[in-house]
Amino acid sequence: MGLLLGATGGGGSLIAIPLLVYVVGLPVQKATALSLIVVGYSALFGAWRESQHQNVHFTAAILFSVTGMIGAWFGAQGHQLISESLVLLLFGNLLVIISLLNFWQQPHSDTSSIETGCSQNFSRRCASKALVIGLGVGLLTGFFGVGGGFLIVPALMMLMAFPIRLAIGTSFLIISLISLGGVLGHLKMAHLDLLLTSLLLVGSFVGLWIGSQLTRQISTTHLRKIVAVVIGIVGLGLVLDNGGTLWF
Repeated sequence: MGLLLGATGGGGSLIAIPLLVYVVGLPVQKATALSLIVVGYSALFGAWRESQHQNVHFTAAILFSVTGMIGAWFGAQGHQLISESLVLLLFGNLLVIISLLNFWQQPHSDTSSIETGCSQNFSRRCASKALVIGLGVGLLTGFFGVGGGFLIVPALMMLMAFPIRLAIGTSFLIISLISLGGVLGHLKMAHLDLLLTSLLLVGSFVGLWIGSQLTRQISTTHLRKIVAVVIGIVGLGLVLDNGGTLWF
């Protein structure tokens, strides 16, 4: 989880739910809450690291998170209304779509549109974009127990013209704040194992540090495609397993 989060600014939570459910053996509700806690704390650590290099846009992150936390809480309530198999089936389809989009996405330049984008001139229009996008990302975060970085980073780059390092650093802070809303929505339904949570946090922090180093060793294009393939395989597995459960 930390490895993907550190390398791409998101994606760690995309494999967290399947790993916690199929490898650790947790029920989906508990796995979702635990994923949000680990991803949230790990992202906060990542935001602190990136802020030391001035790679966090605090205004954008706060506005993004205001509506994102609200959306995450409502998403968590919706999660409790449907069966676990349907949640995993929908999540699997989401992973496949994200995998295809990331695999075929054209690379972005670190310096494209910096002078005219929201990173330099954060206007009212930029603020409105942050509020609307944050709400949508928050709903997905709460419903599926994902951090949302796989949506936040492309949104900051494509819709707000953030350079990639600033987008990743800002996404860390947004993820940590939005995850809080999802956790609050899930905690009343899930009792957490403190030992398991602590072990996952330690592993995630280590992976986060390694992932941040990988961004300096591997090209962004190759790294993105590797992550896309992994996410796609996990998504197909979830679709096949839970699709059969629902239909037969």
